[in-house]
Amino acid sequence: MSRSIAPLLCIFLLLATSSASAFNITRILGQYPDYSTFNDLLSKSGLATDINKRGTITLLAVPNGAIGDLASKSDDILKRVLSTHVVLDYYDPMKLQRMKEKTAKMTNMFQQSGTAAYDQGFLNVTAKDGTFVFGSAVVGSVRDSKLEKSVMNQPYNVSVLGISKPIVTPGLDGTMAPISAPPPKVPAPKKSPVAESPAEEEEAESPSQEEEAESPSEEAESPSEDDDDADSPAPSPNADSAPADAAPPPSSAGKLKASFGLFVVLASVVAAY
Repeated sequence: MSRSIAPLLCIFLLLATSSASAFNITRILGQYPDYSTFNDLLSKSGLATDINKRGTITLLAVPNGAIGDLASKSDDILKRVLSTHVVLDYYDPMKLQRMKEKTAKMTNMFQQSGTAAYDQGFLNVTAKDGTFVFGSAVVGSVRDSKLEKSVMNQPYNVSVLGISKPIVTPGLDGTMAPISAPPPKVPAPKKSPVAESPAEEEEAESPSQEEEAESPSEEAESPSEDDDDADSPAPSPNADSAPADAAPPPSSAGKLKASFGLFVVLASVVAAY
């Protein structure tokens, strides 16, 4: 009985060992000429060896015509950039279609480097205009790498998805610091309704210059009869009732001269008759 169990254990160990390295990413991409440059870069950077040690991955492969300046980067920086194109989970178009939300966050291989910061080790995928768009989860990153096609998939170990251009993650090449999240917004303090500024109080208490200029003239032009009766002083019994510009009353000498003149006139009239 024990002799029959031993071969079964050997077969089980072989299957377990083979499942730990169920694929060779270099051989897989070697079947698709459109991704030959991307395949060469995986081998040049040494990332292909690390990928083959994984049990489950999704590779976001860039076609030859969209590689851009990736080939000119150093092996160290190239490995960082390419590791952000390796998602540590299995995704194919059907699984993407079943996303509950329009946007999902994915963990990429750079997260395990120990140097990832500010969400550099994560990607965002968003359903947009009938397709899916990939980009770095770092705040302010450009997210415009569109899903073009499913190159191959082997559920649930490896999936290769073709994207339109390389994913740009800020801070990987050392040319700029990683973008940090913006500080939380502090609500503006509410104004107290009790106290008012001195300027407002002066404006509220003091009338405008126009009102000050208009109010005296209006009172002077149209005084009320009641105000005249109330405000005008009563005439003094000793006050002279004659107007101010009238001639003063004649003195006694003046009266005598006037009477004498009248008498002379009368005497001359009588003499004439």
